[in-house]
Amino acid sequence: MNTWKKCLLAAAVVAAPLAALAADTVKIVVPFAAGGPVDMVGRVLQPGLSTALGKTVIIDNRGGVGGTIGGNFVAKSPADGLTLLLASSSFVMAAGTVTNIPYDARKELSPVVMVGEVQTLLVARNNLEVKDMAELVAKGKAGQKYSYGSSGIGSTMHIGVEMLNAAYDTHFIHVPYRGAGPALTDLMAGTIDFLNADVPVLVPYVKDKRVKALVIFDTKRSPKLPDVPDNVEAGVPKLQMTNWYGLFVPAGTPPAVKAQLEKAILSVANSPDVASKLSEAGMSKPLDTATFQARVNADFDRWIPFIKKAGIHSD
Repeated sequence: MNTWKKCLLAAAVVAAPLAALAADTVKIVVPFAAGGPVDMVGRVLQPGLSTALGKTVIIDNRGGVGGTIGGNFVAKSPADGLTLLLASSSFVMAAGTVTNIPYDARKELSPVVMVGEVQTLLVARNNLEVKDMAELVAKGKAGQKYSYGSSGIGSTMHIGVEMLNAAYDTHFIHVPYRGAGPALTDLMAGTIDFLNADVPVLVPYVKDKRVKALVIFDTKRSPKLPDVPDNVEAGVPKLQMTNWYGLFVPAGTPPAVKAQLEKAILSVANSPDVASKLSEAGMSKPLDTATFQARVNADFDRWIPFIKKAGIHSD
């Protein structure tokens, strides 16, 4: 069974109840449809957070427009610690690609905890006539306009390959889909040539030899796919793309409430049961508020200028 699907079976975690918030329910808004990686991370955390906070924790899926519908809902919610946003790295990228976004992601939402991050991987259809990443890049530079799929404009799947185009003067053609699943289906059918996605999503397809793996978009190999070269080994050191998952609250949330949430989330994410499930899914260890804030700031400083320079937008 796919590791992400196993995560849906996460059991309750025993954790010491923290001081009560002002209401009985905490809402975690997932800005994507149920069943995707972000949703699954939320459902791994949900039972333990209910115990840790002594409250009912619910998952509220509010997908659409690159995750900005859910983001706007949380940004405009009361800053009382009862409504959280569970986002991925696309939270930053959507701020640069979605036109007329109704909130300021950097100013109106405040990071609490990064639950973890995963590496990303580029895979190609099995009959694509390239043996490795160097050959793919060489053909792209020579004018071969291979097509690549993504889960939508501004997604990490999209930006990762546009980073390749910009760094190595390739001219691969973007084909957006409504999710990674449909893109993978078309890849295996030969409709598109390659794509880049989270390692946990792609591991079953690589191991079953339904696609061929070319490179990890990171400076180290993945323990889940130890035979796949990292970006330095593959000759494309400029390619660096990981995907984090983290929780945010509305800006203005009282520091004491935010600190309480940070403590609860970290206790659950580091508990043996949940930590094992997240590690099995290929995720790194969680980061506290200060470290996560620095990471989000760095991502805004890196990706927004790149997106603007590349002229990437949603319409």
